Amino acid sequence: MAKLVTKFKYLKPGKKKKGGYARYIATREGVEKIDDSQKNEPATEKQQQFITKITVDYPEVKELLEYEDYTLKPTVENASELISRAMEQVADDILDSKTYADYIATRPRAQRFGAHGLFSDDGKPVNLRKVSHELNLHEGNVWTAIISLRREDAERLGYDSGERWRDMLRAHTQEFSEQFHIPMENLRWFAAFHNESYHPHVHMIIYSTDTSAGYLSKNNVNNLRSSLGKEIFAQDLVCKYKEQTAHRDSLRTESKELVANIIAQINQGNYDNPVLETKLLELSKKLSETGGKKVYGYLNADTKALVDEIVDELAGDERLSQLYELWYQDKVFIRSTYTDEPAERVPLSQNNEFKPIRNAVIREALNIFEDRFTVEDENEVVASETESIHIPLDDSDEEEPSQPRFSEFERLKRKAKAGNMYSQYALAKLLLNNDSENYDPESAVDWLKKSSERGNSVAKYRLGKLFLLGEDVPQDTGEALRWLNSASDDGYEYAQYLLGKLYAEGTVVEKDVFMALLYLERAALENNPYAAYLAGKLRLTDAENRDTHRAVEHFTTAAENGNSYAEYMLGKMYLYGNGVEKDTDLALSYLNLSAEHGNPYAPQLLYNLSHSKNPTVAMAAFRLLQHLARIIQNRIEDERKSRENMTDKKLRRIIDAKREAHGLKHG
Repeated sequence: MAKLVTKFKYLKPGKKKKGGYARYIATREGVEKIDDSQKNEPATEKQQQFITKITVDYPEVKELLEYEDYTLKPTVENASELISRAMEQVADDILDSKTYADYIATRPRAQRFGAHGLFSDDGKPVNLRKVSHELNLHEGNVWTAIISLRREDAERLGYDSGERWRDMLRAHTQEFSEQFHIPMENLRWFAAFHNESYHPHVHMIIYSTDTSAGYLSKNNVNNLRSSLGKEIFAQDLVCKYKEQTAHRDSLRTESKELVANIIAQINQGNYDNPVLETKLLELSKKLSETGGKKVYGYLNADTKALVDEIVDELAGDERLSQLYELWYQDKVFIRSTYTDEPAERVPLSQNNEFKPIRNAVIREALNIFEDRFTVEDENEVVASETESIHIPLDDSDEEEPSQPRFSEFERLKRKAKAGNMYSQYALAKLLLNNDSENYDPESAVDWLKKSSERGNSVAKYRLGKLFLLGEDVPQDTGEALRWLNSASDDGYEYAQYLLGKLYAEGTVVEKDVFMALLYLERAALENNPYAAYLAGKLRLTDAENRDTHRAVEHFTTAAENGNSYAEYMLGKMYLYGNGVEKDTDLALSYLNLSAEHGNPYAPQLLYNLSHSKNPTVAMAAFRLLQHLARIIQNRIEDERKSRENMTDKKLRRIIDAKREAHGLKHG
């Protein structure tokens, strides 16, 4: 049985007593108490008759956690729990029925927020009389939902109080709007938490003030179940990768290390797939005869089928199959928190989560047809600045032998307060460690600013990255650019590289290749290999700024400083005579250097050349293998980051509580 049980129901317009359902869930109290001496006795005949009747009238009752408990152990206690929960499950249907109404009239208690237990998303007290009246008059669609947990799960995960459920549901208001297709300004939802002995749960009512709005498909229900399951069981989902039992150890190999291993195998191996190459040539010819947009959605059925065949051929690679299996198992684990139904297995080519690969196939086929000079650098290692700053010692560091030694944190704090800009920077780094009880991003920003004011360019750069990423502090692009520009003005090459990259990509700031080259070529003068490579790439590929001679200069600077992608690009340019005089010996020299330095494309190109293969088509096949592997890897990483971010919130609450206990402010 799934750990999270959800039930969404639709109340037809005109159905009576919708307001009565709101009043019922808001005012019922707790859970019935039974005589402890009788609780383990077999269920009474009356209880058994009642359970038989309600399961016949309402078969969905058999989906409840309480029904599972009752069938395993049909005691007085479990029968009572089942009857109580079953009555709630179908309360919206039975409020008019005297058969059940007598039982409802005697239901005990819900956790109250004032005079009743109803709450909503606007933070204001709910007027129960007004809500009940409004629902009785409402002529549009109304949905009810029940979300239930086992007691042990609720207590372990912190969902054993109305406040926690209220906060969680409020955080999902935007999603309710999207999944119920109700604009935010028209969305109304109310809920109440029932703290049952064995299965705490919440009831919800959702509707739109615009009676023509709102619908909920099966797919929308599954999306809501998935989202709520991820949120509630976030800690369990992260534990998939962290627990140290033998079983969890085997699962851990299915995370980062195994993914990295598979990607490394793809990068290091030679890819030889004549079937794929033949299909790519066939697709290239079809596209050359196709008019209009050359993207998957606009192609005819035959051409789409060929694209799908190419994706399936790629997916048949054993290494990619392993990656896809890892992604699928992650999905199965997440899905198990909210449903027992197995996830549907579909071929990779038909999986909508991997749609980008289809258009990547089309682009590669067009490259073949148009004989384009390609730039393979999607796997380029991201530049990482050197932040290891020497902190000079002075006499104040010498401690009296009789004094106890200070911790690193205390020592840095003393020197930072004394005005040492290096210690201020180092202290800020410690304060940004979210695994530490000293985690305090606000204080870290203060110390970075103090260090920056004393002229520390690296501190300025770190501030810029903090505000740019928005992970430890609120994202602020304007503030990020201010600090990055200040570090760039100081001549700090990594700030210049990052600014150039931002202007080249055009995602954070408006794309401006001229500005990108301005920053990148400054950093290239400092022999920054990443900046020199990117400047060379722009000089080679951007039509308005194309300058092959300067591109070769930049690639040469990057290559001389160990950039394998620059070596690879020089090798290709000299091999094909692209913008330079053709020189096969020099080309092979650069390609061999690139291969030695770990570039995945260089050995593949050398392999193709040595086996007299069509290098254009063979490299297209290899790029697609790389591209699809990255897409799956990114999906796995995105899921992991999403779960870890949820856990980080819980961890930070724990850290804040510890800090408060020590009289320290929250981070």
